[in-house]
Amino acid sequence: MDRIQLQNSFQAYFNELGYDIDWQRLTVSMDVHVIRKGDYLFQQGDFANRLFFLHSGLVRYVSVSDEGKEFTQTFAKSPRIIGSTQAMVTEARVLFGIQALEDSMISSYPWRAFYEQMRQDVGFLECYAKFLERIFIIKEERENAFVKHSAERRYLDFCADYPELKNVIPQQQIASYIGITPVALSRIRQTLKWQKG
Repeated sequence: MDRIQLQNSFQAYFNELGYDIDWQRLTVSMDVHVIRKGDYLFQQGDFANRLFFLHSGLVRYVSVSDEGKEFTQTFAKSPRIIGSTQAMVTEARVLFGIQALEDSMISSYPWRAFYEQMRQDVGFLECYAKFLERIFIIKEERENAFVKHSAERRYLDFCADYPELKNVIPQQQIASYIGITPVALSRIRQTLKWQKG
């Protein structure tokens, strides 16, 4: 995709929600990032005060504990907004990294300049509020699943949400995403295989 196609793709994502946004207000330049499978858009501890948009590809949010243990927080499939709201808004260092699980095309805008240009547009503000609602809903549902659902149910939910991943990414990434050890995940997979057989 060329830059015009990327800009159109970004704007179409917002416009799909049905709000009338005046994109003529947006004059700040867009950066383009081609991230190869296994590489990072940014790493934990970096500054990433930009609005990122995943045009194509698949990424995971990954954090590392003080002891060096890696945790997969979530996965994100294109097309969608990605990044750290906390780092974007407060200009603090990010609490996690974003790693490409397949070759990914990403564009970005410097958040503060982007927001200053777009905040006078009511359609954009309504659309942005809707995005924040989605983020909170997903976060709430995930927290609820950790409290109420069994590890097996969380694994089955993962398989339903990301069927293309269950056999291609390391078991450790899946296990950390659903909050169990790789050994426990192996047992769950064996049990499910035995039940089907």
